[in-house]
Amino acid sequence: MISTVAETSNFLTTSRYDDVITFISAIQQLDPDIRVETFATTNEGRALPLMIAGPPGVVDPASARATGLPIVFVMANIHAGEVEGKEAAQMFLRDLATTHRKLRDDLVFIIAPIYNADGNERMSPDHRPTQLGPLNGYGIRENAQGFDLNRDAMKLESPEAQGLISNVFARWDPIVFVDLHTTNGSYHGYQLTYSPSLNANVDEDITGFSRDTLLPEIRERMQKKHGKETYYYGNFVDQLMPEKGWYTFDGRPRFGTNYGSLRNRFTILSEAYSYIDFKSRIEVTYQFVHEIANAVARYGSKMQKIAARADERIRRGKLRKQGVRFELAKWRDGVEILWERCIPAEPGSGAPDPETGKGMITRMGEIVPVKMTDFGIFKMTERADVPFAYAIDAEATKAIDNLRLHGVIVERLNLETKLDVDRFVISEAKQSEEEFQQHREMTLSGKWKGSDETLTAGTFIVRMNQPLARLAFYLLDPRSDDGLFNWNYFDGLLGKVAPVRRIVKAVGLDATVITAG
Repeated sequence: MISTVAETSNFLTTSRYDDVITFISAIQQLDPDIRVETFATTNEGRALPLMIAGPPGVVDPASARATGLPIVFVMANIHAGEVEGKEAAQMFLRDLATTHRKLRDDLVFIIAPIYNADGNERMSPDHRPTQLGPLNGYGIRENAQGFDLNRDAMKLESPEAQGLISNVFARWDPIVFVDLHTTNGSYHGYQLTYSPSLNANVDEDITGFSRDTLLPEIRERMQKKHGKETYYYGNFVDQLMPEKGWYTFDGRPRFGTNYGSLRNRFTILSEAYSYIDFKSRIEVTYQFVHEIANAVARYGSKMQKIAARADERIRRGKLRKQGVRFELAKWRDGVEILWERCIPAEPGSGAPDPETGKGMITRMGEIVPVKMTDFGIFKMTERADVPFAYAIDAEATKAIDNLRLHGVIVERLNLETKLDVDRFVISEAKQSEEEFQQHREMTLSGKWKGSDETLTAGTFIVRMNQPLARLAFYLLDPRSDDGLFNWNYFDGLLGKVAPVRRIVKAVGLDATVITAG
């Protein structure tokens, strides 16, 4: 049997980049129908492999779409210290070539087992001190540029993220994106936690099906078939007083699984529990991927229809308002969540509270169900109208390059055109005091005000009846909490008025789509 490095080392070691490439080559020799392509090349010159496993004849997006089958994208190792997904993804790929080939009759799989390849090679056992193995070390969170790749989905400043979005999301358009991680933080009773997209701008039918049908079924099968307890990702508000509640992470689309659903597709975040041993973390992740595949095999046709309807509603102009500001909100009261009992530590003993890093606690090893409020969703606190189109100043070429990498359709006005537009009049432009991901994030305050304006030839146009309108809105609205204004793409063009206008009403525009090159 072809084995992973984790398996052959008795789970003391995780794969290096060359080990993954060797494993892939062995799988291809075993099954030549499994293909590989490169979707990006890292700063240090490592080609990132994308494995393709479907029915015979599936070799590219066109042949995959011709089958009519759902495309499932599994990605691992975005944080190269969280290595369980990398090992589980290789094991799952092996199954698709051997014991579970039948899955390829129902689904097309594309698998990226080692996304942060440069970070993976900076191995040490000291990078995640609370994580239980592998003893021989693991990589770091950031890539070679020092970027957290799971904060780069919107700004696209890394070659990894640029390739991921343009060559996987835009080119393959998977119906499901599964992102494999390892959590730390609170002490609870789940071997793995998970999350759908948390962004409140996502199509309601996609969010509803994920929370009401898909994830509950996967959770039930994990418990009944594998004996594993799983639940929605979160942490206790207070490890010593769990009844205060359980809360999720962040709704912004800089996180990949939040981003993917702004493209009207389904996403699942997987977080193995770092306080169980390395072998167990690989096992539960591997089982979780299998149960996702089983569920999508059952529901894939329905999920495709839900996504297609979401696209069609946008084409018909049904997207009217979207959020620009959000806050954590209550999802459910009285939810029974598994807590590991902890008590205040005696002086000189225990460990820092996993959430606050302050105080000292002692883990008791006893798992107790506690009823509490699940703060598991985000709600809009401020909304803005979705226009017929956005008009973007001709000088904003950096922003346009970003939009096109995402796959947003951009046009250019051929003639000077007089229009009724909304201008965003800026009352305050405030940069963050702390640098984050090599940026000082920008927050704009102001109001949209109607105006007659003559747009010059060469002004960029983004119509909002295209399938990626939710994403385009998030990138272009000046008040967006994770858009291009936030990420400083327009800083050099800011004045009293933002360099993005809203064309509110449908109007004929003499404009030409910008094509490749």
